[in-house]
Amino acid sequence: MKKLIFSSLIAVLLLSFCQNKAVAQVEDNTVYNFVSMENPPSYPGGIANFYKFLGDNMKYPQQAKDDNVQGSVYVSFTVEKDGSLNDIKVDRKLGGGTDEEAVRVLKLSKRWNPGMQNGKVVRVKYNIPIKFSIPGKKPNPKVAKPFDGSAGPVNENTVYSFVSMENPPSYPGGIANFYKFMGENMKYPKTAIDNKTEGTVYLSFVVEKDGSLNDIKVDQKLGSGLDEEAVRVLRISKKWNPGLLNGQPVKVKYNIPVQFKLPK
Repeated sequence: MKKLIFSSLIAVLLLSFCQNKAVAQVEDNTVYNFVSMENPPSYPGGIANFYKFLGDNMKYPQQAKDDNVQGSVYVSFTVEKDGSLNDIKVDRKLGGGTDEEAVRVLKLSKRWNPGMQNGKVVRVKYNIPIKFSIPGKKPNPKVAKPFDGSAGPVNENTVYSFVSMENPPSYPGGIANFYKFMGENMKYPKTAIDNKTEGTVYLSFVVEKDGSLNDIKVDQKLGSGLDEEAVRVLRISKKWNPGLLNGQPVKVKYNIPVQFKLPK
C-alpha cells in the first residue's frame, strides 16, 4: 500500500513538473510589445545609430527613382533573445521596390541589445518607419497612395495618428537628424548620474499644422530627472514638416523613444 502511494506521489510530481515546464516554455516564447516594456531592445549606440546604418546601406530602387516614389515604409520585426532580427514584415507598403529594399537592409542589421522584462531576456516586437526621400524633388501626387479611410472632408480639429498616415510629419532632414539634435542638446541630470539611471523615456506629442510641437507627454517614465530633460529638449525643437492628409496640413500625434545611456 505504501509503495502504491509513493508511486502515485511520484507520478503527480512528474506531471506537475511537466506542466510547469510547458508553461515556462510558453512564457519563454511570448513576444512583448516594445512600447510597454521596462527595458525595450535597443540598437548598439542608440536609435540615431540605427537610422545612420539604414542610410549608409540603403540603395534607392531604380523603379522608385523613375516613378518619383517617396514616403515611408512601415515595418515590424521581432528582436530575439540573442538580439537577432526575425519575422521582418512590411505593415504599410510604399511600392516601387522600396518595401523590398527596407527589408533587405534590415536583414543586414547587426544584433540589437535584447529586451528585458522582470530581469529576463525576452522576445520583443518592434515597429519603425523607414523614410525614402529624393533630395530636391517633391513626391509625385500621381503615384501617392490614398490615405486609408480618408473619404470625406478633412476635419481641422482631428488629431490623427502618424502610423496610419501616408504623409506623416517629419523632422527636417529625417529622423536621424532629429535624434542627432536630441543628442547634442541633452544634458544628463546629476541625479540620474548619481543613481546610475539608464534606459528609455517614451514620449508623445502633437505636431501642429504649422509644424510646432504641442501637448508633449511622458507615456512611460524613467525617473531621476530624465523624463523632464527629454521634455525640455523636445520643447526647443525646430518646427517639423507637418503631416498631410489629402494635400492639407493636419494635426498628428507622434510617439518616440528617447534613450539615455551613461558615458563609460
